[in-house]
Amino acid sequence: MHRPPTLTAASWIWLSCALAAMLPVSNILAATGFIAVFVGVDGTEEEVAVGQAIGLFGVAMATVMVLAAVIQLVAAVKLRDGARWARVLLTISAVIALVVALADITVASSWVLLVANIVAMVLAYSDSASDYLDSGRDLTVPAARVSA
Repeated sequence: MHRPPTLTAASWIWLSCALAAMLPVSNILAATGFIAVFVGVDGTEEEVAVGQAIGLFGVAMATVMVLAAVIQLVAAVKLRDGARWARVLLTISAVIALVVALADITVASSWVLLVANIVAMVLAYSDSASDYLDSGRDLTVPAARVSA
């Protein structure tokens, strides 16, 4: 059975979502670093400690975001190769995108990512995609084994 186009499209959409989710990482690092530096310039000892904690929180948050994006990238490629577990993992990431969008309803990029995740989910759970994933036979060449 050949991979259906719906599954290929869902995989590419989720790849794009993972890459787009990486955009705020630099903003988080810059904002929390900015706070840490300027609090430390003329602050009391307690204010400096709070500024450092904010800076460390920003680094931790950025690290988690990078790890989540890497996991989503790997899962999107594995979904393309026919792994059922990847569809479940990517569905969980779509639910997380919903929670993020609801956390601050004013951020348009969160809503764009949410819509993209929903479209990818609908495509990944279509009948042809489900039949392909249920068949367990993968006659396509995995992305990692394609040679030039």
